[in-house]
Amino acid sequence: MTTRKIAKDYEPKENNRPTFILKTREGENRAVSPSQKNGGKKDHPENHPQGVVQNKAPEPRPLTMCQEMNNCIKFMDENLQLCDNPVDYLYDQQDFLVVGIVGGQGVGKSTILSLLTSNYAKNIFPVHGLSHHETGTHCTNGVDFYVTKNRVIYLDTQPILSCSVFDATTASFEQKKSPTDFTNSESHNLEIQSLEFTAFLYSVCHIIIFVQDWFVDPNLVRFLQTAEMLKPSSTTNLDQDYVEYYPHMLFLHNKAELKFYSKVFATSKLQTHSGLDMSVTSKDGQLNLFLIPFITNKDEPTIHENEKELIEKLRRKIHGITRNPMTPAILTEKNWYHYVSKVLEAIKKSHLSLEYGRLMP
Repeated sequence: MTTRKIAKDYEPKENNRPTFILKTREGENRAVSPSQKNGGKKDHPENHPQGVVQNKAPEPRPLTMCQEMNNCIKFMDENLQLCDNPVDYLYDQQDFLVVGIVGGQGVGKSTILSLLTSNYAKNIFPVHGLSHHETGTHCTNGVDFYVTKNRVIYLDTQPILSCSVFDATTASFEQKKSPTDFTNSESHNLEIQSLEFTAFLYSVCHIIIFVQDWFVDPNLVRFLQTAEMLKPSSTTNLDQDYVEYYPHMLFLHNKAELKFYSKVFATSKLQTHSGLDMSVTSKDGQLNLFLIPFITNKDEPTIHENEKELIEKLRRKIHGITRNPMTPAILTEKNWYHYVSKVLEAIKKSHLSLEYGRLMP
């Protein structure tokens, strides 16, 4: 009897032990991620010491450094043909700003751009000197090019509506017997040539600096509006939901009235009120106007300091402007260079300037 009792007391203990073991196995067989199921042994660092290195994302390649510029080079020659050298100074990246300048002969276009780039080098752009005044000739031929370390591209242009430029272009045309991009046998006209050239700048620049001195010329204001009309479209797809590109227009003048520009450009699509003014803090509704004073003596500290402050303020305003896309596709610096050549071809093939020339009195 005693033996049976011991056996009965022992039996339940044997039955409880498998239950305890099953619980342990159930805990060991809990759900795991597929990567742990398939690669438990594989993920051990001793089994594949190079596994971690192989799974790393590829490191980004450093940007190829271009040559640094010490002075300006030709972007377009005296015949307004696109040069190849500027592409060597351009990166394949999208964060860049193009600043062009427009104005008559001897108004200070090259001087303004030289002041804007004076923190890199002095007198980067050749300026209009006494010899040019005495002979009545212009200084800049075609378009000069300079790009800063901050990826700001400055384009210094030949004067618009200049008889000196027209004479030089006519002489070149007669010698080579071949038309330039903005001059051909049918539209060999000073105003048409300048209009096509300005319309070209409207298409390839983020900011246009329009320089005048002495007084506000209403004829030049009408000229800017006509060039806006002749500007080629930045896209050929009419069905695409794309807003036509227009650059920021900055009026740089010695003496001017704000109301004059505001009234005349009230219906213009050019961005004339985008914060490129002389105020410290940008305010809505202010005209993009800068007044540069006469500098009589560079040795006078007050005048020199005022000049430096104005140029620094102008530089900050330009660098901080909104960079609207020129085309539906985002352009890199090198893409922009190739886009320039396409705009040249579009202007050459456009009949708008010829039609406008026929309607001129």
